[in-house]
Amino acid sequence: MKGLSSMKNAKRLVLLLLIVAIFASMLPVTASASGTIAWGAANIEGNGVRIRSGPGLTHSILSHANRGDIVVIIDRTNSEWYKVNFHGTVGYISVPLLHNSRTAANFNARGSIGGNAVNMRERPNTTSSILGSFNSGTVMNIIGINNGWYKVEHGTNTGYVRSDLMSIVSLTSATSSTANAVSSDNSASNASTSSSSTYVAPSGPAPDPNLPLGQQIAEFATGFVGARYVWGGTSPSGFDCSGLVTYVMRQFDISVTRTASGQYRDNGVHIDKSELVPGDLVFFSTNGRSVTHVGIYIGDGKFVHASGVRVGVIISELNSASRIRTWFGAKRLT
Repeated sequence: MKGLSSMKNAKRLVLLLLIVAIFASMLPVTASASGTIAWGAANIEGNGVRIRSGPGLTHSILSHANRGDIVVIIDRTNSEWYKVNFHGTVGYISVPLLHNSRTAANFNARGSIGGNAVNMRERPNTTSSILGSFNSGTVMNIIGINNGWYKVEHGTNTGYVRSDLMSIVSLTSATSSTANAVSSDNSASNASTSSSSTYVAPSGPAPDPNLPLGQQIAEFATGFVGARYVWGGTSPSGFDCSGLVTYVMRQFDISVTRTASGQYRDNGVHIDKSELVPGDLVFFSTNGRSVTHVGIYIGDGKFVHASGVRVGVIISELNSASRIRTWFGAKRLT
């Protein structure tokens, strides 16, 4: 009887272990060679910024970073410290020593696949189309981050790879670039922009990823209040009205036509002024016949826009009387 009882207990134990194994196999994969999921990116504010082993001044110093360097934000630990990855060093940086925090950022980086049969997808989710499958050691250009996914370029494809399945090989600040831009009045101009400029555009804290997408867009856009107005500008070193919209929307993987009139014509759906919610586009006219200006609605009857050379990017009252611009309409993109 004692032997029979022991045999039954052994069978129960085997059955329990089998159930646990099956349950574990059903859980989503979260670990990999790099072991961390990126949240976003930020620029270093100041020289000799210390990267510490823990979130506090008493922790040891692991490395140093200088003004303009870009770090990958792994986790927003609290309001005072972010967990970051800088050139492969994982540590913590005090939040006031970072600026321009964002969930989706364009920057120059190289990453290496850390597993086998890792999928590049069309969108930053596990249900979108697979553009390719790659094995460990495959190196790709990383051009952005979107809530746990790296936006990557490989060959002729641009797509997304889970950041916990890729390790940073090198991470540097963006270099100067020259683009053939089109201003809000549909005239072409050559606009040169550089992230290494001594001018640093204002930027507020990164939007809460738990907020509705439109609210995230509005919060991100207001971070550029105070930025310069540059005719044909499409970067934080200078915006025109449609350039600000183009840049902000691109960070959330929303593609829009480059000009204000084109955005009104081609993008989103028309909505009434009474239906406005944060993230909607608002359009104005200086001639009463066509769209010549655009901004992003942020709520409470206000919108953010690149107003002009004298004031740059500002927040204005939607219903404020203006002899220059009159209301034309609104579109919803999200």
